Amino acid sequence: MSKVAKFVLIIMESAQRIEKQALEFYSKLLSSEELGKQFVKETLSLEQLLKIQNDFSVEIVMVEENQNYGSFIKLNSSRLYNENKEGKKPLGIEQIVYFNTEELALLFDRIKVIATQRKNDLIWIKVLEVDTILQEFLESIGYKTFNLENQTQSNPKLRTIYYRK
Repeated sequence: MSKVAKFVLIIMESAQRIEKQALEFYSKLLSSEELGKQFVKETLSLEQLLKIQNDFSVEIVMVEENQNYGSFIKLNSSRLYNENKEGKKPLGIEQIVYFNTEELALLFDRIKVIATQRKNDLIWIKVLEVDTILQEFLESIGYKTFNLENQTQSNPKLRTIYYRK
């Protein structure tokens, strides 16, 4: 069976897997286990994931192959979250945890299908400045940077860049 990107229900088992993968990814990306733990605690911790468990505007799309799970994206289609983003029906992506560009491509192919089906006219993505691999990937598939908010983050490793398409 080949790899496929699909929606994942946020239940205890999947939430624990997501938290573990996020911790591994962000600790490596930020070159600090402490900073990785802090970032995951605020964004993809078990507690945070269980809070959004019944929020149908927040979804996780994950790569799966033979019941082995890999890279994932957290989507947010909430009107409030996507307010002031220029599109009539925008789709926001704040967290992308990936382990290779093959899985990134699978995820973004799936996001394109989802956005088309839901008639989203804008996909915008929040990316950490230190994630140069993701930035290069997004630019290679046609995403462009844009200004959304002033950076208030004092730690340069946690500063963000915004992309849209």
